[in-house]
Amino acid sequence: MSVLTSPRGKVEVVHCRRTESQDIYCIKSLIRKFTCKLFGKLNIIYLLTM
Repeated sequence: MSVLTSPRGKVEVVHCRRTESQDIYCIKSLIRKFTCKLFGKLNIIYLLTM
């Protein structure tokens, strides 16, 4: 758990966990044509191993 504060003073609590292989579908749903044009095709397996 981490507490983050924005430059405007908004405070939020963030819970982090390790990415799992079952998260691939959620990650894949975030990829849009615009992001592919901007960043190129993403290797989701590579992202999971980072």
